[in-house]
Order: sequence, then C-alpha cells, then structure tokens
Amino acid sequence: MKISLKWLQQYVELTVAPEDLAHRLTMAGFEIEDIEYQGSVYDKFVVGEVLEVNKHPKADRLTVCKVNTGTEVVQIVCGAPNVAVGQRVPVGLSGAVIPHNQHDPEGKPFALSHVKLRGVDSFGMICSAHELGLGDDKDGIMVFDAHAKVGAPLAQYLGKDDIIFEVGITPNRPDAMSHFGIAREVAALLDVKANLPKFQLKESDVSVQQHAKILIEDTENCPRYSGRVMFNVNVADSPKWLQNYLLAIGLRPVNNVVDITNYVLMELGHPLHAFDYDTLAGKTIVVKRAKQGEKFTTLDHKERTLTGDTLMICDGERSIGVAGVMGGENTEITHATKNVLLESAYFNPASIRRTSKYLGISTDASQRFERGANPNVTTFALDRATALLQELCGAKVLKGTIDVYPVPVKPKRVPLRIGRTNRVLGTSLTKDDITTLLNKIELTSIPSTNSPSRDEVMIEAPTFRVDIEREIDVIEEVARVYGYDNIQTDARANLSFYEHPPKKDFSDEIRDWLIGRGCKEVVANSMCDIETAAVTSKDFVEVANPISKDMAALRTSTIPGMLNIVRNNIFHGSKDIRLFEIGRIYFKTNSQAHKNSDSFVPGYYEENRLAIAFSGLSNPRHWNEQPRQTTLFDLKGELEAFFCKLFLDNYKFIPYSTDNSLTDSGLVIHLSGKESGYVGKIRPEIMKRYEIEQDVFVAEISIPNLEIARECERTYRPLPKYPSALRDVAIVIDEEISVETLTMAIRESGGPLLKQIELFDIYRGNQIAAGKKSCAISLEFNSEEQTLAQEQIDTIVTSILNHLQVTLNASLRT
Repeated sequence: MKISLKWLQQYVELTVAPEDLAHRLTMAGFEIEDIEYQGSVYDKFVVGEVLEVNKHPKADRLTVCKVNTGTEVVQIVCGAPNVAVGQRVPVGLSGAVIPHNQHDPEGKPFALSHVKLRGVDSFGMICSAHELGLGDDKDGIMVFDAHAKVGAPLAQYLGKDDIIFEVGITPNRPDAMSHFGIAREVAALLDVKANLPKFQLKESDVSVQQHAKILIEDTENCPRYSGRVMFNVNVADSPKWLQNYLLAIGLRPVNNVVDITNYVLMELGHPLHAFDYDTLAGKTIVVKRAKQGEKFTTLDHKERTLTGDTLMICDGERSIGVAGVMGGENTEITHATKNVLLESAYFNPASIRRTSKYLGISTDASQRFERGANPNVTTFALDRATALLQELCGAKVLKGTIDVYPVPVKPKRVPLRIGRTNRVLGTSLTKDDITTLLNKIELTSIPSTNSPSRDEVMIEAPTFRVDIEREIDVIEEVARVYGYDNIQTDARANLSFYEHPPKKDFSDEIRDWLIGRGCKEVVANSMCDIETAAVTSKDFVEVANPISKDMAALRTSTIPGMLNIVRNNIFHGSKDIRLFEIGRIYFKTNSQAHKNSDSFVPGYYEENRLAIAFSGLSNPRHWNEQPRQTTLFDLKGELEAFFCKLFLDNYKFIPYSTDNSLTDSGLVIHLSGKESGYVGKIRPEIMKRYEIEQDVFVAEISIPNLEIARECERTYRPLPKYPSALRDVAIVIDEEISVETLTMAIRESGGPLLKQIELFDIYRGNQIAAGKKSCAISLEFNSEEQTLAQEQIDTIVTSILNHLQVTLNASLRT
C-alpha cells in the first residue's frame, strides 16, 4: 500500500527523517518496501518569468527569450507559438532531464545542456505539459498562474514534492490499510499523539427519515448499515489538492463525489459508496442475498452471474450493488447527478471473500472488508465524507443519519499475565510499563470484575484490531511497541550439549532411497549350490559340512538369489517387480588388495553388494496412461537418479561384451574410474533355468566402492552470470560405437566452455548408410567471464567435429 508523507503529516507530527521513519516502521512489523521521492523527477526545474521575446535571426518559427529563473536571467531558444512576455512558465535548466521528448516517436527522456540552435545559444528549455508528463498538450508551453513565485522549485509549485512509502501490510492488520492507521502506529513509535481529522457539518432542517429507509434482511452478513442523503450536489472535477493526493498513491481521479469516497477510504480505511439518489426505486435500501443465477451489471460495465450466497445492496425493486465489492451501473454517479445517498456499512469478511473470489473482482473496498473492517467507525467515516461533499460539492445535507445496527460489536477483552509476558520476551517490565506501552496503540487496561491478581491485567482491544484474540497476540504488541532492538539477548535456559550423533549407516541411506522410489527390500540365502556359485566365479568358498547340496557354497553374486525371489513372486501372480537386496558375497583370495578388507579369515574376502531387479510393467495401469514394459533404461535411470542424490558426477556406464555370465547385454558401472558393478538383462538360458518367462533386468554394485566414490571432495560453483548458448548437431557414426564413447570424445575436444552434452535422438534409416546411426546431440556452452560470441562457438564446434572425424571416423549429418 502507498502512503503519502504529506498526507500522513495531517494526523501526526513527524519528528524524524523519512528514512528513519521507514526503518522504525519496518522494525515495528510494517515493512517499507520502497521509498519514492516524487520531486526527483523535476530536479533542476523551476518556475521562470519570461522577460523578453525576440525573433530568431535565422529561423521564422523560433524565438529567443530572456527568462528570469529566480537566481539569474538566462537565454532560451523556444519554438512554442504561445510564448509571451510576463508569463510564468516551467523552465528546465542545464542538467535537467525532460521526462517526455515529444519529438521522439518513443518519447524517451533526454537531458538538457547548453546548445546552439541555428547559431544562437540556448541555456535551458521552456516546457509543455506533455514534456513534463502533466498532460497531452504538445502545441504550446505550459503557462502558470500570474502569482506563481519565480524561482520556486517546479515540484514544489506543482505539489509533486511528496515522499511515498510502499508499505507491506500483512493480512492480519487491516487497520493499518489507511493513512490514519499508519499514523496511529507512527504516533506510538515516536511517542506523540495521532489526531483524527477535524471537520464541521451543517445539516438542514429536513430529516433524512422522510426521504430514505434502510432494511437489513441478512444481519449475519451485514451487521451494520448507515446512510446519509444530500441534495443539490454539484458533480465536477475535484480540486487540485485532492487530485494530487489520489494521484500520489496511484488512484485515478474520477469526479469530486467518487474522489471523496476514495479519499476517505485511504484516510480512515473504511470503504464508502455513493448512489445516485434519484435512481433509487422507493428511496429504499435493502440488504439481502441475490437470487440464484441473477444477472447484474457492475460499475466496470460487465454483466455478472450471481449465486444465492451473494450479498447485494438493493432498492425497492432491483439490485444496485454487490455488497462490499462494487456498485452497480444502474445507480452510478455521473455529471448529471444532483442528489446522493452515501453508504457506510460493515460486512461479514467471509461473505465478501466468497463473493470477491467467485466473481473474480478485487477492489480496494473488498480487500479491506474481507480482511476485517471496523464496524464502529461507519458513522464517523460517513460524516467525514459528508462534510467534504458539503465543502467541495455544495451539498445540502439532510438532518440525521440512518444507522441500522441491531447487535453492536463490542471490544474484545483479553487477560494478560505480566510474568508470562516477561518470560516470553526475556524482559523485566512492570505492570505499569506494559500498560503504558499498550495504551500507545489504544489497547487499554480496564478494571476486571474477577479481581485479577497483581500479576494480571485485563486488556481491551478496540474493534479495529481484529487480530487481537489471545494473550500471545497482546504479548506480541508489547514487543512491537517496546522495540525488538531493545530486548536484550539473555540465555536463561540450561542447555545440555551432546556429542555429534553417529553418522548414519550408508546401507540405511540406500534403503531409504530405494524404498522411497517404490522398491521392496528382500533377503536371500547367502548359501547356494556349487554349480550356481561357479557361474560367477571359480574362487567360490565351499561349506565344509553342508546340510544339503543346495547350501554347499557361499554365494559369489547376489543375483541368483534375487532371481529365485523374482520367480516366486511371478508364480504367485506378482509380475510387476521392483526388488532390492543389500547383502554380502564371498570369495577365496590371495590378493594383497584384500588384506585390509573387513574379512575375518585370512585367504578369504567378502564384500557388501547392492542388487536390484526390475521386471514387468514400469508403470501401474491407469485410465490416462498406457502401460509400458520395463527396459534396461528404466533401471539405468534409477541408478543415475541415486548417483545424483549422492552428488556423484564421476560415474560412467560402459557397454560390455557378451562374456558376462549372467547377462547378455548391459553396461559396466565405473565409479571414480574404478569398475564397481554392472546393469544388464538376464540371459535367456539363465531365465529358462529359473523358469522365468518375462524379461528381468538386474544391477549389482559394490557398496564399498560406492561409498568411496561419494567421499570425493565436493565443489560448488555460483550460478552463471552470462547466458548459455545451445548448439544441436547430428553426428553419423558406426553402429557398434556406443553413445558413451561418442560423448567422451566430444568432451575431450570441447574444452572448458562445453558444459553439458545431451543425446535427444538416434536415427537409423534410408537417409544414412547401412551400418551407421545418426546421433542428435545438444551441446551447451557457457563462459564465466563473458557472453559467448557466435564465432567462438563455431570454432569449438569445428574442433569437436574434426576430432570426431579423426578418432571415430564420424561425420556431420547434413
């Protein structure tokens, strides 16, 4: 919300600089998001007096003027046809910036300097309204009143030297959505008094009761409705002071009646609405709900369809306004309006919120009503606006106010414990200290009928403080007014410090991730028959006294046990499988590399492995998505996601030959340059042995190698300052060359500016030679020092293509 400093000063005396005030408001919970110095636009502009006007010696349409700027007489060459001796005019001096250049198609600003125009010196500019951003008149200079003070700063003369605060009002503080609401807070912060606007109201002898009637049918959603009637209203443009106040905070002046309602809204925070009295059927106001499906045209000339929950303002025959949101086109104030009925009401916030959301209308009025207006300010706001209408529009005000208020809203009372306040805030304030602080923001202490203890005080919150509900709300207000900066740091609690908790087991991290990805953990037998153990290693460990031939050896791979579990699941009807196991494998070894392993018996080696098996459908059956069979790339993708979670970037998937004992196609996993596992599709003969008739994809990874890889030093780099450049290329290579090999070759030759390589298409077909494939690859380039030029990128791409041609016999597809 925008707050004008000049406007604010009408209600409270400011004893600090604007910047200091902004800081204090921010610390009190009203963040000042921006400060706009309006006068800065007209820096080095003054009111000047034209002393002489002479013809230009070399240009018929130009004149040479002598202008008094208050401190000196300057010569200015002017092209305006209406310049004349004695005029008071706006003058831009050397260094001033003209807001709108009327000779530029885009109207861009430009700075003034000493120039020669057709050989004659000019030391400034006499400006038009358009050039100053004050109107559309381009044909002549702007001429001021003859009494304008020569040499006065232009911003001061125009009344545009205000300072505007952009205040972030939180939703729980609707009372601060006005200039007087902020003035109350400023008064508390500066320890001064805020004064409500003073006015005088003269009423006629004719009673308003004879000319209007108000009925409330829905008192739940409209607890109070007040109105005044006035005759002989002269609808015209508002005076400049009123227009300037509204323009300063971003409101467009309409006419004096509408502008006064907006002025009081921004002054007191209470919405008002003016109806053309002569358009009201039966001279009656009825507050009731709309009919379901009723059509109504609002002031923005849009037809709205209403629901039965929409609260409406009606006359004796029809709807004339959406309560608390927007008035109707049928009772709009126009220049033909002579008589006015002015509304000031209080509406249920929930009702206004529903209506505003349903109709898609958000207005200054609805924003205040839906947050919670003050029901007990309606008549004061009504009288304030009526007095202004009488002053500025010559209105004849009928005697009295129609005020329908069946159940008055009373202030809330909240008990406050002094001891708890000090415990929460870490302060040592006395009862008198606290009540004094709260009195500054109109939270008053009252005698309690329950005879509270000396440690307790009863606080009464005015009806405009809708946010005060509980004791803790009052404690917060004590802290705000006392000042958060004044609360001393005080560690009163006895803290117990414990050692850093033990590091979480890495296996548990793996479990958490895979379970979160929808996998189920299994546990297979660590013993198997000798034939199965020999499939994956000849260095298997035999059991000395096996209880059966199926347990004659320790397993050398976790995959065979996993296949047994996959088969059992399929036999029991569970064909869509995502399983994992964390378990040990065992070998005989004489290797020195295993001497320091976690084995307990010399000559033997055991290692923790992660086994994963995917089979069946990769996605559940769904009406909006076709099921798809799991592929090798589903499992590879899960592993890549897991590696990213561990912040691993030094990993590779390298295609292996068909000599793997369990899988016939797949990839070897390298972590930090070390072979650490594989991912592949189980061989058909192995599948047949396990009586499995659907494809099974497995991965087996060394957990120690994985843990070592994750301990590599992590480096962080800031976000790039300069934009990246993308280049797509299609590379034709032999069918047997893997994409991994291709990307490695690209990275080798791409240099430090190549940041990312992404494959997005592979083509095999008639447009390229047999035994070839075309790989479409996106290359991302970025520099931390500059925006890359096209020529730099072309040079790098050419280098990459040359390298690929030499190393892989690759070519660019054209």
